[in-house]
Amino acid sequence: MSRKSRAARRIRPWWLIVVFALAAVGVGLWPSQDFTSVRVPVPVPVDGTPVLNVLDSIAKHNPDAHLNLLRAGAVLQGNFKVPRGYYEISPSEPWWRTLRKLKMGYETPRQLMVRGYQGRTAVVQRLGEVFFESAHALDSALYHGDSIVPVLPNTYEIYASLSPREVVQRMAREFDAFWNTDRFEAAQRLGLSRYEVTVLASIVQAESKEPEEWPRIAGVYLTRLKQGKRLEADPTVVYAVLDRGLAEAPIRRVTGSMLRVPHPFNTYRNKGLPPGPLATVHPPVIDSVLASTATGELFFCANPSKPGFHLFSKSYAEHLLNRNRYLRAITR
Repeated sequence: MSRKSRAARRIRPWWLIVVFALAAVGVGLWPSQDFTSVRVPVPVPVDGTPVLNVLDSIAKHNPDAHLNLLRAGAVLQGNFKVPRGYYEISPSEPWWRTLRKLKMGYETPRQLMVRGYQGRTAVVQRLGEVFFESAHALDSALYHGDSIVPVLPNTYEIYASLSPREVVQRMAREFDAFWNTDRFEAAQRLGLSRYEVTVLASIVQAESKEPEEWPRIAGVYLTRLKQGKRLEADPTVVYAVLDRGLAEAPIRRVTGSMLRVPHPFNTYRNKGLPPGPLATVHPPVIDSVLASTATGELFFCANPSKPGFHLFSKSYAEHLLNRNRYLRAITR
């Protein structure tokens, strides 16, 4: 055998090793799927779902999916159980990393945006779009009787697998973080708890959309609380009527019969603050309440010459004059 032939035999195994190494690297880096250029949502609402069932669900909703490597890897790993959660598959993510994510329960965070001026139904509906729990379970966790866990408008980064109790705890942590020392001390000066300030702010924001009026409106209600008078706040009547299903939203005008609706939130019938906020409250409204004082003014009504604003008064006689002025303006 010639020297050249023996050298060729010695070289050939090294080429095979290189080829196998490159093939292994290629398989390892091969993406989980190549059927889309965007991240694919993978919701797993039931804890312990077999991974092959999860892949079948992906393929069902994505007919062009090519998941052969994922399926082969899932079979080799014994068709493991996937923890409940929300996952996403990136088009550039290696298949083995996707399987590891599903196996270990490494969820993809979701964005939960809670808007201001959102009532009970809207809040629960929004949560139901993100979490796997039923609307009834979320409603029961957030609302105890007629009270509500304060939910501040914000964009939250959360995990869809959270239980209703954990959702409430997350909302409570955000509420605690908002109430720093300065705000807490301001509430104490008003003689209110932070929860009571939030309830009062929900009434104030329902009364006016004008920030410059918020402290003055809050001052009216603080004066009435201080004097032991009923708040007689129309937004609490609207809440009561809608909650009882006696009318459909929007309610343009509060009638005399509405004022008599029995409900814990109706401040025409009950003294003090309602049991909970009427809706989610924008933080600037809370700060306006904290900056307000009891000015002695007891009444206000819509200003006919300046839409969106109000006329304030310290006596009932003056209030009647303002009210009659408004009624004449709307009946012309």
